[in-house]
Amino acid sequence: MKILLFDLDGTLIDSTEAILESFLLATQRYGLNLQGQEEQIQGMIGMTLFDMFVKVGIEREKVQECIQVYRQYYEKVFLEKTILLPKVKESFASLPKSYKMAVVTSKAHYFSEKILENLGMLKYFFTIVGIDDVKEPKPSAEPILKALEGQTYQNDQVFMIGDTKFDMLSAQNAGVIGIGVNGRYKNDLSSYTPFVFEDMQKALDYIKAQE
Repeated sequence: MKILLFDLDGTLIDSTEAILESFLLATQRYGLNLQGQEEQIQGMIGMTLFDMFVKVGIEREKVQECIQVYRQYYEKVFLEKTILLPKVKESFASLPKSYKMAVVTSKAHYFSEKILENLGMLKYFFTIVGIDDVKEPKPSAEPILKALEGQTYQNDQVFMIGDTKFDMLSAQNAGVIGIGVNGRYKNDLSSYTPFVFEDMQKALDYIKAQE
């Protein structure tokens, strides 16, 4: 039995607009004007919010407050400004019914569940592991191992599918197979896994072909 674990942002969904708006508003509240640096911020998506805020210069003791401001605004816009990435819905519809699937993300559990429900995708997943469900986020093995709790599996039949090095490193640390998908942000995934595909359909076709 194959178990497929999916990252969310940049892998299944595009919530860039909602993330950018919320991030710029939150940092502005703390005296940082990052207008014009949208591309650099987009390149950080996949990191934890804590690490993103620290990286742009928010003092560590103010980061939790900053995250709260971010989430208050994000909650107003996230459903309206999040879409499924191309080929996701179609490729899921053609997967064997025997596959088990879960989401392993650095997004909060609540937002992840609401987004998947809104996009008609929640029915595919037996669990969601968000950043608030673990002590150590990706690249730690903990989120993957948490998703696999209670499942019977062989490591070479578990695939972590994502668009960042954090997904691939988490897969390595958990001893499962990392499958890279080149999303909106061109990350050098080939440094972290030999299995890199240009879209979700090609990634899932590869997994289906594996014995």
